[in-house]
Amino acid sequence: MKTILFLVGTRPEFIKIYSVLKKLKEERKFKIILVSSNQQNRILNKYINDFKIDHDLKINNYNSDSDFLSKLFTGLNKYLKKKKLHYILVQGDTSTAYGGALFAFLNQIPVIHLEAGLRTHDLKSPWPEEFYRQNISSMASIHLSQTATSKKNLVAENIKRNIHIVGNPGIDYFFEKISLIKENYNLKKKNKEIIITMHRRESINSNLQKFIDNLIIFSNKKKNYKFIWPVHSNENVQKIINGNKKRFNNKNISFLKPLKYEEFLKHLINADFVITDSGGIQEEAAFIGKPLLIARDKTERTEIVELGLGKIIYADGRGIEKGFNFFLNKKINLKKTKEWQKIQGNGKSSKKVSKILTNYYS
Repeated sequence: MKTILFLVGTRPEFIKIYSVLKKLKEERKFKIILVSSNQQNRILNKYINDFKIDHDLKINNYNSDSDFLSKLFTGLNKYLKKKKLHYILVQGDTSTAYGGALFAFLNQIPVIHLEAGLRTHDLKSPWPEEFYRQNISSMASIHLSQTATSKKNLVAENIKRNIHIVGNPGIDYFFEKISLIKENYNLKKKNKEIIITMHRRESINSNLQKFIDNLIIFSNKKKNYKFIWPVHSNENVQKIINGNKKRFNNKNISFLKPLKYEEFLKHLINADFVITDSGGIQEEAAFIGKPLLIARDKTERTEIVELGLGKIIYADGRGIEKGFNFFLNKKINLKKTKEWQKIQGNGKSSKKVSKILTNYYS
């Protein structure tokens, strides 16, 4: 039986591999090893209740990305010294994914890359994720892409073999959770709501403060809306936001502690608008037809903008009012939402991934 090591370290990674992991474990065609780098040590462990972590690398303290990668290599070397692996599967563009792929490459272990081919073609945005994902692609043996655009990006980089368009397994998990929430909770709206999430590292030094400046102006004009901002666990993000809370002299904004995924989804279901710099939340908001204001200068989910499901308002938020007015005057096209749902796999991506991997190994 072939062995696949799933390496994760953050909440978004686990959400996006959850359905694939579940499907492969149910089918029992592979031996699955689940390893956590503990990159988000205060968050990730809350979400792995359904699965046994075979090994936790316990990288609890690190001073930089290079320090983290050094400890990741040391931990993997020690754990895998006497184990035979056939593949290492990594997801997305985190330090864990990049470090895992590089470790596998240097040890001649083939890499499966889930969410392959997303690109902004700008190494500074998002940083360092764009660099990570480009380099993971150069090392991977099997590329599991979300969309046709992602595949075209890989082909343009002269990667032409073993590329499969599978949709988004993260949406499988999202679809499952949304259905359960709608079935089990009576979500009554009291106010018009705008939900905000901001966490990108490249924005911390300048753009996050400018975003807050622009949000204060905007929220003062929109007092009939309730603004809900779950603050990211990143201490640098928290420091900037906490330093600005007193400047919000209106009472229509609530700053929340980091939310469990299900709690966040309740707010997402009720939201009239979504403002985010998160890639995953872009995918989820577009999937359920929420007007989406993308607080980045560029997005790798280009189809969202092309379908008219999202508008870029820039990392400093200077386009927030223009984006808001666009959706206020032009409702989301249901056909375009369904097109995005189809692109994302309609909640069936994990089945496609399982079939592809089974065909390779057989």
